[in-house]
Amino acid sequence: MWNAVIVDSDYGSVSKEKQNYLKAEYEKRNISLRIEHFNTPEEIIAGCQDADAILGTGNPPIRRKVLESLPKLKVIQRFGIGVNSIDLEAAKETGVLALYMPGFCVDELAIHASALILNLLRNVSYYDRGIRQGEWRKAQGVVPRNPKDLTLGLYGFGGSAKPLYNIFRQGFGTKVIAADPYVKKELFPDYDVDFVSFDELLEKSDIISIHAPLTPETRYIFNKEAFKKMKKSSMIINISRGELIDQNALVEALEEGEIQFAGLDVFEKEPLPVESPLVGNDQTVLTCHSAFYGDNAQNNQLTLALELVDSVLNHKMVVDKYIANSGVTSKIENLEVV
Repeated sequence: MWNAVIVDSDYGSVSKEKQNYLKAEYEKRNISLRIEHFNTPEEIIAGCQDADAILGTGNPPIRRKVLESLPKLKVIQRFGIGVNSIDLEAAKETGVLALYMPGFCVDELAIHASALILNLLRNVSYYDRGIRQGEWRKAQGVVPRNPKDLTLGLYGFGGSAKPLYNIFRQGFGTKVIAADPYVKKELFPDYDVDFVSFDELLEKSDIISIHAPLTPETRYIFNKEAFKKMKKSSMIINISRGELIDQNALVEALEEGEIQFAGLDVFEKEPLPVESPLVGNDQTVLTCHSAFYGDNAQNNQLTLALELVDSVLNHKMVVDKYIANSGVTSKIENLEVV
């Protein structure tokens, strides 16, 4: 019997009901799953000495110390796309496969980004708040602009950026530009998108939507200097990772009129403190790290969490695109990467 542990069961992205469903399904595949919630690397080390696999529903701190202290560990399975809380280099050195789920919720992310954009363009939350406060704000607020007259700038042209492109370019006729140093336009002949530098993205976009991972290169890339280069009428949308934006700089940019709106699903610190200046700002629309949430995404998430761990442990096989630390020499002998 293999041993697996969910180490952050209270994170909130996977319900306890679904975690228990996985537990029952793993049992059928000779995998014993424990459901735990550990807050520190030390707690993970103490509670996972027998673990062949660790599962993270959120961003558990799987640092070098953890990896070097768990000699039985063979697999880390993230329930999502981000792997910024895993020391991938240490995992590679210790022979631990770090698996993640690229593409599992790209449509949901794009739809949520669209909802934030349209909410801000059409003053939806502004009117809603007014009605609930007894104010009839008829035709007040910022005069709405038509998406066909605007330029949507995509920071990153990966999985979730493409369906957002489709929604705005094909649906509204919005001009779309993108900044992504890791892609080349010739690889995307079916997309009518101009690839530009980061500075051009800042200067030309009416809407900037962030679709990039959190890395040392991207951390706080949207900072005070970046906001100063953006149009004063522009908005920024973030459904990726909170720390791509310097939140203090964003607050200052909104208050000083350097940009007009922000639609945020992710934050530097989560939950967002109620005393944050963003909470009382009518120029913002805020959601609680739920852009990934949807019926198809949940089904994909559970299916992958079950099949990937089962495939590695019981069948010694894994599909390459799900490996976050590519090139790792696995502790599992004769593991086939396809």
